[in-house]
Amino acid sequence: MSSSCESNCDDVDQLPMEIESLCVRCKNNGVTRMLLSKIPFYKEVILMSFECPHCGFRNNEMTSGGKVQEHGVRYNLKVVERKDLDRQLVKSEYAMYGIPEVELEVPYGSQCGRAFQSSMVSENFLLYFPVVTTVEGLLCRIQRDVADTIPFQQANQCFSCPEMREKLQSFLAKIAKLSNGEHNFTLILDDPSGNSFIENPNPEKIDDRLAIIRYQRTLQQEKMLGLAPDDSGEPDDEGAPPVWESREAVRNEVLIPVLHFSVDCPNCWHKAETNMKFVNIPFFKEVVIMATCCDNCGYKTNEVKPGGGISDRGMKVTLTLTDEKDLSRDLLKSENCYICIPELELEVGAGILASRFTTVEGLLNSLKEELESSSLFALGDSAVPENKHKMSDLLQKLSEAALGKLPCQLILDDPSGNSYVESLSEHGVDSRLKVEYYERSDEQNEELGLNQMHTDDCEQRISENEVND
Repeated sequence: MSSSCESNCDDVDQLPMEIESLCVRCKNNGVTRMLLSKIPFYKEVILMSFECPHCGFRNNEMTSGGKVQEHGVRYNLKVVERKDLDRQLVKSEYAMYGIPEVELEVPYGSQCGRAFQSSMVSENFLLYFPVVTTVEGLLCRIQRDVADTIPFQQANQCFSCPEMREKLQSFLAKIAKLSNGEHNFTLILDDPSGNSFIENPNPEKIDDRLAIIRYQRTLQQEKMLGLAPDDSGEPDDEGAPPVWESREAVRNEVLIPVLHFSVDCPNCWHKAETNMKFVNIPFFKEVVIMATCCDNCGYKTNEVKPGGGISDRGMKVTLTLTDEKDLSRDLLKSENCYICIPELELEVGAGILASRFTTVEGLLNSLKEELESSSLFALGDSAVPENKHKMSDLLQKLSEAALGKLPCQLILDDPSGNSYVESLSEHGVDSRLKVEYYERSDEQNEELGLNQMHTDDCEQRISENEVND
């Protein structure tokens, strides 16, 4: 096994299982060794290593032994210096990855052995395996597999072409320059199962080079993961009666305060019921609370969305936590809100916790849980002792803050202006709560998609359409 894959077994007496299996290179029988293990603070995995005594071919891979996560995940990593190549990486068997700069794209669901059964005919197509490695290790594996594949495919007509051989050699040269840190590039890792991971060297800080996006899986991805039947189709909502006539009708409807409608469960693809309600937060604005529960598989999820649009200005809320009363304040965090706790030197990006309606205590506990799950390599046995102590100390301080034992400041910076913290003073000034409004920068407007919205002549167009009608 690769030295970069360091695992910790719960049972130290557990021995690997040996199975005789076919070598995909020479077609003789080799030996596959399998071991059920666990990566600390991550999940259960099955480690497999193959070796052929006839041709010397070796390979190792990792298969997830845990469950499929609630959402898919996509990582965009900008590699701009040498230390970015040392980031540890977990790639599941369902993940795709790509490097746009060299036109490399590896599709979803690549399975063991297919890289040597498929003809490598262009520089933008390569099948690969699930691995635990580093960014540099991933690039080295690409070099090794492409270089090993060429000699065994010489009989193929496409490899007899000098132009194709030159193209492959050029591709290998590009990958070599990337692995040596000579050029900047972007690594995209997209995993519908949600079981892949790229390390953040400083989990307590916002990683400007790593963007993490969680998303709902498509039907095709559900089928690939085995979560939906192969013969299932997209839901046909054509001709279905509207659930409500308008927002105003819902707000004014006294007899039906909660909306109920059916959706397809993203876990088992059966019909599940979603409850939705508009809630007016006093002294703030309206929000939409949605909760889904599937009676078939027990899947549950909830979500909070601002009911209005993006505010004219961004807002910054600073709350000074001094006693337990501050922990019980209601809090709304939008999906665009950044979180900062200066006393802990903690900065959290907008997409980490998504939007939620909770309390200050609930937010601090959610931050602690998210840091524990996302700091896999900062807390494991292979972590640098200094970094491990630093992360453990941060988690301890977060726990103390959530219990009201550690005074600190909680800062919510929301460019969309859709976040909120409850004031304990209904009419006067809350001395521990400070709200500031500011003009957004051009970069923030770009992130919110406002630079592409042109509404100057909307009223004129509406009037013209009414006249034409």
